Amino acid sequence: MPRAKAKSLSNKKALIPVQAVDFVMYNTKDIRQTRAFYQKLFGFKRGEEWTDWWSEFATEPLTLCLNGTGHERHPEWDWSGPACVALAVEDVLKAIAKCRQQGVKVLIEPTETRVCWMAWIADPDGNRICLHSRKDGTAG
Repeated sequence: MPRAKAKSLSNKKALIPVQAVDFVMYNTKDIRQTRAFYQKLFGFKRGEEWTDWWSEFATEPLTLCLNGTGHERHPEWDWSGPACVALAVEDVLKAIAKCRQQGVKVLIEPTETRVCWMAWIADPDGNRICLHSRKDGTAG
């Protein structure tokens, strides 16, 4: 089912308006075993991305993602660490610029994938937040 263009979850005073919560990501040392766990136990179906280092389940409206370790193809994408949430923003590059203006720690610079742009920041406690923008303009 195609996702609709998002409105905004944020109030009008937000420095970076959030359109939706796009995904929640867990890290795994054995992505195939962990995928099988979610498929067998909960019956989750494959989502759009399904590789040995990144897998999405079709759990709309919020996507559950698994991030495998050992990114031989993209070592800069080794996002090992605690779980994180992805917030849909209109423009990742502009959002990161605003983060820098506010002194927010940027963990991973803006990165383009086949379907999106994303960058990673940290809140004051070190919790990871992905700023995410799908190329098709959808969110949520």
